[in-house]
Amino acid sequence: MSRSPFRSRRPRVGAVVGVIAASSTLLGNAAAQVAPVVLPPAAGQQALAVRIDPGGITARACPAAAACAPDGGKVLTVPSDVAPLLGGARVVPITLADGKHLAKIEAPAAGKPAPASAPGAAGGSWAMLVAAPLAGKGTEPIVLWSGWTGVATGEHGEGRSDAVVVEPLGSRSRVLVGQLREDVTICGRPALVGASEVDPRTMTLLKGASFQNLPAEERRAAGKLVAERREADAAAPAFRLLRPTAASSAVGKRFAEIADGDPKTAWSEGKAGAGRGEFVSFSSADEVGITGLGLRIKPQDGVDGGAAPRTLFVATPDRLFQVSLPEDAWLKEPAGYEVKLPEEIRASCLAVVLDEAYAPRGAGDRGAPSAPEVRVTIAEVTARTAFDGQGSGALVGALAGGGERSRAAAALLARSGPEAVEAAIAGYDKLDAAGKQLARGVIDTAPCAVQIPFFTARLASGAATAARSTSAAPGRAPRAAAAEPDPELHHARDRIRRCGRAAAPALAEIVKGGAATAKVAAARELALVAPAEAIPALLDALAGARGATRRDLRAALALAARSERAAPVVEEEVQIDRLRARPEGAQLDLLRALGPALGRVKGGGAAFQALASAAPAPFERRYLLQAPAAALARAGEAPAEAYLRASLRKDADPHVRLRAAEVAAEVPALAPDLLAAASDADVRVREAAIVALSRAASAGAKLPAGAAEALSARLASDPWTFVRGGAALAIGAMPATPAGDRALVGALADPSPEVRRHALDGLGAHRATAHIEAVRDRAEDKEEDVEVRARAILALGAMCDASSVDLWTRLALRAKAPIGERDQRLGSAALAALGAVHPADLPARLKPLLDKDTPHGLRETARAALAAAPQCRR
Repeated sequence: MSRSPFRSRRPRVGAVVGVIAASSTLLGNAAAQVAPVVLPPAAGQQALAVRIDPGGITARACPAAAACAPDGGKVLTVPSDVAPLLGGARVVPITLADGKHLAKIEAPAAGKPAPASAPGAAGGSWAMLVAAPLAGKGTEPIVLWSGWTGVATGEHGEGRSDAVVVEPLGSRSRVLVGQLREDVTICGRPALVGASEVDPRTMTLLKGASFQNLPAEERRAAGKLVAERREADAAAPAFRLLRPTAASSAVGKRFAEIADGDPKTAWSEGKAGAGRGEFVSFSSADEVGITGLGLRIKPQDGVDGGAAPRTLFVATPDRLFQVSLPEDAWLKEPAGYEVKLPEEIRASCLAVVLDEAYAPRGAGDRGAPSAPEVRVTIAEVTARTAFDGQGSGALVGALAGGGERSRAAAALLARSGPEAVEAAIAGYDKLDAAGKQLARGVIDTAPCAVQIPFFTARLASGAATAARSTSAAPGRAPRAAAAEPDPELHHARDRIRRCGRAAAPALAEIVKGGAATAKVAAARELALVAPAEAIPALLDALAGARGATRRDLRAALALAARSERAAPVVEEEVQIDRLRARPEGAQLDLLRALGPALGRVKGGGAAFQALASAAPAPFERRYLLQAPAAALARAGEAPAEAYLRASLRKDADPHVRLRAAEVAAEVPALAPDLLAAASDADVRVREAAIVALSRAASAGAKLPAGAAEALSARLASDPWTFVRGGAALAIGAMPATPAGDRALVGALADPSPEVRRHALDGLGAHRATAHIEAVRDRAEDKEEDVEVRARAILALGAMCDASSVDLWTRLALRAKAPIGERDQRLGSAALAALGAVHPADLPARLKPLLDKDTPHGLRETARAALAAAPQCRR
């Protein structure tokens, strides 16, 4: 049969009701009712007259049909949002099993906006069940139920809607009210659950009704199978494929016991009568072929009121089989049964649906005087597969190769609990790469407590392998890292992160005692998943680490320290007594790892002072304390600021002074000290101080008086090119001053092209139009360094030099067929300048560059120039 449409998308509940109603008979026609509808009296029931007007529903009970009219009857309450739909409503007469009558009123909402009280009701119907009272039970009509049908509520995958179903019973009918649930289906087929049935004896709704949800047409077309009895219990398979996921009903809600492997437990349907239509759905794995089913009907300890099925259906999403049991299995207590399928089936879902039962007479007839309380029962349902009889080791071995059989073995192992996971772990190292990948998927199903030891070990070994693959033999260059990450290592990291803090103890053990590469890999993961636990573990590990390992552990410490979750632990660690208990190297590493956050850590200033004031003061400590001092100085810690100032001005070692200059850029109070350091006797200190001043100026800091003059002196006379270049950069970053611009112009004669470039950048940034001729000379000098000329063109563009537009146009067009890199570089600079100035005829000037024969990069640069916002007034 065709695949059900309801598995691949969320059902339209109106359509779902239609599917169920396909197995039912609804009397009447779809035309709107105009004339009153009269239901005749029956044995023990009065007649009923119903009329639907646009304004409401009127119903009246009468002793005889001939004289029955709705006039003067009861006006039935209809919600205000339903009243507009009554013009299209109809009355459907229904004859119940004992001849009594019931009226079903339907008001379809299709094609109309959804009512406010029932979002999504468009396409559904509002329904009401009305009946005449029983003889001697009054004269007012009875409303058994009313509400919206075919209207889904709830999240996708958990949607629910009410439904009214009329099931044919020969020439008469049975009426049920229940729910359709997206999470309880017969392998995608809609199923009515929680059903109540109209009881003709009392004209009330009785709970606990069963209903055969499988459509009659599909049941008739089902393949016919006969279960074969086995005298002895078959060996229980080592792995269980089927997992119960839902049941239409179950005594004590214990439907999972139908596939728990315990012959003492069972599923018993929880509906009155013989339970026809009650079902249990199982999840399966469509990688695994099912060749048959093993059935055990009666549990060892029996069930009160238990009975055996005579026939049942086995459903998959696209197949249906009817299985007959040739005897009353309840009378054959030790017996089990085998159902052989005509062919192997693969499906992610399987359901067992009850049909006829070996039940005492009258059990299927609610209300029959002799009807006992029957519970049709199945103790166990087991899937038969090609792997039956194989142990866990054999299935793990079958993972090798990664083929279809391997994937089937993996699916079985993944559904089979702790023993299968232990087997996958034990056999992992013997598998090939494809088998290991499948085994990892099996291990993923285990709780974190089981996964963590395995995956942390994989992390450690994978990190060592990765380190070996990128290390070089003596005398050879290091090998390039692999283009793709190691899948085993990547998977281990992913699972560890999913487990989170639960992985902390295992990771901390590797950090404590693992090999260097393993320490580093575990440190990073520990810092991510458990930063609070990482802080002490990493500080302990840093005490004995050296070189690159120490650097990487400190990086992990910094990562952990940035987490808010680690803040209380950090505060504990910087307390003086706790800090001094660690080696000095670990103390320094902690302060350095905290970085800019050190100023926000309670006790951070005191911890710094304890280290800074300790005697003696070796070079390493002085050097490493400069960055923590800067962090504290930015937070307003005066002692740290004083320490940094003293280091910058007075430390005997130029390396310490250099480091102090590097970190002082973001401490505004130290700008005068940086300016003084710009004249330091050591060239590297001078460079660092000037770079720091440039950074401060670029960030908007106001430099002290005399800064321009001091930097101009460096620019004019320092013997080192990089110092002069740094001075030009710093002057350019500062606000323009006449003295500073004159110094930049003077630097255009500097013998170093690098200095000239920086000077031109500064003049462009200042828009120093008073010196435009000097800049133009650099741009037009064909003997000048090409990059210097390009910077001059860009500076002229910033100065809005309209007189250079023709030159720039020629340079831009020359780049279309360049002779060398000179033409390309000057052309791109000219295009940028043209975009800034943006002359009115720019599209015409650049039109040749938009042709298809222009190199792609140049064409895109020309388009960018045309699209650029003008920076100059015309």
